[in-house]
Amino acid sequence: MANISNNMVNFSDLVSKPQSFITKPKENNKKKVMAASIAGSAIGIIGATAGVFALAKGKNPALTLSKMNYDEKDALLIGLGSVVGGLTGGLLSDKNKENTNLKLREASQQFVGNMVFPFGLLAIGNRLLEKSNFKLPQLKASSNFKKAINHVLKVLPKVAVTIGSLVAGMEIGNFVINKINNKIFKENIKHDVKAEDYLVHADDICITANMLLKDVESLSKVTSKILPASFILSGTKTGIQQKN
Repeated sequence: MANISNNMVNFSDLVSKPQSFITKPKENNKKKVMAASIAGSAIGIIGATAGVFALAKGKNPALTLSKMNYDEKDALLIGLGSVVGGLTGGLLSDKNKENTNLKLREASQQFVGNMVFPFGLLAIGNRLLEKSNFKLPQLKASSNFKKAINHVLKVLPKVAVTIGSLVAGMEIGNFVINKINNKIFKENIKHDVKAEDYLVHADDICITANMLLKDVESLSKVTSKILPASFILSGTKTGIQQKN
């Protein structure tokens, strides 16, 4: 009788609170997909970073990971590792195959829109600045205030190129990949640039801001060490994409 009674209670709950039986599996699946996406992104980042470091060490055997400096090409490879890893984790763990296109779309958005265009424009901007050797005129420094102004004038071209390249790259890249994705997936969705999308450029943003404080060298050492981790959000966002 006890068993029958328990079954009656369960059946009663199912009738009176059907939503709780539907929501729990959905919540568990979301947590599973989230965990798999984070793990996949982390594995992708570690693998790509190891590859980038191995290539650099081949050219400089004395190089250590703590002294590694990443350029735009290195950042792109690490970013690609994050996105591919997060996408793989999300696809393998998500039982609803209707979410596949959403994940593929986000993968292209993250890599092309948030990385390829901004890093590409930044690389071009830096090369042009170096070749032109453009410098703003300096004041005759007779006081600490004028010396501070001169420092700002000295780093301003680099700051302007970095910020301008990243912002323009993010906006242009997302606009272009939006158009392409809408054609490919036959679904008109507008993907706006969000504040967290700039996390992948934390290294450049921090160094650029710090130029004004004359401490670029020490900050570069810190940000270079944590740069690979800044891509974790891109891979995770790719893997967790689900309808509604």
